[in-house]
Amino acid sequence: MSTPDPVSELVEALHRALINTPAATPPAATSASTATSPSPPVIASPVATPVPFSGLAEDCNGFLLQCSLALEMQPHLYPDDRAKVAFIISGLDGKALRWAEPIWTQNNPIVTSLSSFIEHFKEVFGTPAWDSSVGERLCRLKQGVMTVSDYALQFWTLVAASGWNEQALITTYRQGLDPRIRLHLAAYEDSIGLEKFIQLSIRFATRMQLCLEEHQDQPLFIATLRRPELVSHPEPASEPMNLEHSGLATTEQQRERRRLTQNRCFYCDRSGHYIAECPIHPARSMVSVLLPVLNKMKPLTIVVCLTTTDLCLSAHALLDSGSAGNFISGTLCRQLRLKTTTTPKVYQVHAVTGKPLRKVRHLAGPLHLQVGALHTEEIYLLVLEDSTADIVLGRHWLEQHDPILSWKTGEILKWGEQCFGGCFPNLPIPESPCLHKVPVHAMSVESPLEARTTNIPACYSCFQDVFCPSKASKLPPHRPWDCAIDLIPGEPVPKGRICSLSISEEKAMKEYIKEALSQGYIRPSTSPAASSFFFVAKKDGGL
Repeated sequence: MSTPDPVSELVEALHRALINTPAATPPAATSASTATSPSPPVIASPVATPVPFSGLAEDCNGFLLQCSLALEMQPHLYPDDRAKVAFIISGLDGKALRWAEPIWTQNNPIVTSLSSFIEHFKEVFGTPAWDSSVGERLCRLKQGVMTVSDYALQFWTLVAASGWNEQALITTYRQGLDPRIRLHLAAYEDSIGLEKFIQLSIRFATRMQLCLEEHQDQPLFIATLRRPELVSHPEPASEPMNLEHSGLATTEQQRERRRLTQNRCFYCDRSGHYIAECPIHPARSMVSVLLPVLNKMKPLTIVVCLTTTDLCLSAHALLDSGSAGNFISGTLCRQLRLKTTTTPKVYQVHAVTGKPLRKVRHLAGPLHLQVGALHTEEIYLLVLEDSTADIVLGRHWLEQHDPILSWKTGEILKWGEQCFGGCFPNLPIPESPCLHKVPVHAMSVESPLEARTTNIPACYSCFQDVFCPSKASKLPPHRPWDCAIDLIPGEPVPKGRICSLSISEEKAMKEYIKEALSQGYIRPSTSPAASSFFFVAKKDGGL
């Protein structure tokens, strides 16, 4: 048994709707003398065919609006709800058409009710009436390089779904404007309303652009449009009053508003310049004022190596103790071709000021992260789009590894104790049969001046003088066979290699030299020749 083609059935339904137009019923004749008046012809208003809808949520309401206009302007073409639903389905494309195919072919009951079909259509492809992201987009919306008209158009598009009151909308719109336009709109109160406020901003921006194009070669005019220098100047003893305009302002606040709107100087009340370029303003006194200079500090970053199955890349990781997670930028994630998974919940990232930045929905990993030459680990990173840092290692990572940092150089001086068990897996561990039997003693030099209690065995009692420190410290008498070692005159003195000493060895050497000088074993010399000095460890651990 062959399965009916859904596309052919849909085309046939549209064809039946077009040919089954209701015929005009002739009116009944009331009398022989009354002429029969024909029914007025049905005139269809020309309506453009809706743009095919592929399933994008932002296009859902617009597509339904176009379909409702076509159904309203041409009612004779679509006599029942099934024909109207068929017309809407004929305008679908892509995933939206794949969604509607089983609904039509299986004769779902919603295809016989236009209202039910539209309600279900909005549930699948539409956006909720109250979308919290609209408020976030309104807060982030700035004019930037856009014209005021384009900025206002995007603002109006978001206003309808925001649900904000007019006062909040005016404040948000003003904060997103260019500072120059915002400066000239400061004289207007918020009570004029949002619509008029936006019209004023567009009108002022248009006039300002015309003035810039007309006077673009005049440096004086360009200087007047620059933002005035934000420096507090000392108040002069007296300000010249312009009698010509003294009757136009009754209060200081009105006078300041008039100067702002008319681009007048705050000192001489003339147009064409600001107080910073006023020709008659007295020169400021030279006062020694030291203003604090904020040096641009570099963020604390470390170089890490990221390794995947087929790629290895070095990147800079930002150490941020205020971050609640570990992140990787979306650009670097795509560059490494990392596989991502959807997080169980959506995380909202906020700035220090509490302003929402981005929502995180994907997790990348596991990937191999190496810091330095030895420290390695497997880590999962949240994907943060539009991040200026390649990698962000947050507080959880710092608590896990507990590194000691040099805040001046940004280097990691020491890792936490737990890292030696899991982050250094490839380090060789020395094996020794007496690993746990090595004695640890303080190094010292035996001095003959110190009294010692040495237990001499009875069998060596006849050699008691050998073990006497005072006798052992005396030099033996000179013998006839003692001979001098004379150096050859003019020959270079041999030089030995200088070896480094530890702190304990250097201390022991100084004590030995001091005692040897006091005992007369050695004497001070200025000769460039020297003898080697070395240490021999004794059984008790001393030198």
